[in-house]
Amino acid sequence: MRALTAARLLDDLKGTGLLVDRTGPDAKIEGVAAAETCGPGDLVFADAETYLETILQRQPAAAVTRPDLAARLPGLAVLTARNVRLAQAHILQRYFDRDLRGEGWPRVHPSAVVHEAAVVAASASIGPGAVVGAGARIGERCVVLAGAVIERDAVLGEDTVVHPNAVVGWRCEIGRRCIIKAGAVIGSEGFGFAQDETRRNHRVPQLGRVVIEDDVVVGAACCIDRAAFEETRLGAGTILDNLCHIAHNVRTGEDCILTAMFCVAGSTTLGKRVIASGMTGVLDHLTICDDVVLVHRAGVANDIKQPGTYAGSPVQPLKDYMKNQAVARRLADLRAELRELKARLAALEAGRKA
Repeated sequence: MRALTAARLLDDLKGTGLLVDRTGPDAKIEGVAAAETCGPGDLVFADAETYLETILQRQPAAAVTRPDLAARLPGLAVLTARNVRLAQAHILQRYFDRDLRGEGWPRVHPSAVVHEAAVVAASASIGPGAVVGAGARIGERCVVLAGAVIERDAVLGEDTVVHPNAVVGWRCEIGRRCIIKAGAVIGSEGFGFAQDETRRNHRVPQLGRVVIEDDVVVGAACCIDRAAFEETRLGAGTILDNLCHIAHNVRTGEDCILTAMFCVAGSTTLGKRVIASGMTGVLDHLTICDDVVLVHRAGVANDIKQPGTYAGSPVQPLKDYMKNQAVARRLADLRAELRELKARLAALEAGRKA
């Protein structure tokens, strides 16, 4: 394979629009590092001028930066990008990412248990201790890592990776290029119980499935419950951080970003591009429209029908929330002022009566 150089990076990616130009000398790239720790041979990414002085001091092989900053890195091989962060994502994926297919094990590890009725593509790999059930279908170039379980009749689309000890439940369907991180459970039984007259609980079997569309990332230890009868669905391009819970029959639109400890109750629908910060909670049977951002541990108890940023519990538009928070920080002072005013008013009233 050709050595990786600044010139090669531009040549390889010129058709994508990620890199737009190169200035300075060409340079051989041997690794990648943060600006603060980089050294000779490294490629660095700098989307702010605060990094430039450190980069000049440490003299890496090459830098990817904004066009307006390129001239401030004299003597270095400089690649310019309109969106440095996006260029970083694609360059790291293409040249520096972990090689999950080069772990050193046989393509199907001898300790893996693959049912004779499963269909595993010739280019897929199955790691140590993994289990693939009857009727499961594993697509081309899929990777099922150590201890993962693909249950009966589950489907993995092309280029999908299931990390160690994750579970894809029976009949669940994962799209192409998805990443299911360690310990995630796809298709756990939805929370369905009926109570009798003595308030004893009786399990209601959940007979639906989970469908995850293409290019979805499910973080470590997430739980996505199967539907009661039909399907729980995550839209294409959606990203779940670690420790999220998606209840039965929930549907999300495309390109949502749901961060750690996000929890949504059953049968709620999230629109496209919904963003939820950590510890956001959403009640059941609600609808959240497209392009909503939920912050400050938002608690959603009603439908949200207008795009925008919402905060607090119960949620309110961010502007209102910030005004109310500013007042809340002065509540003790306001209470003291109110007491003083009441006392003065009482004194005035007493004077009038006298």
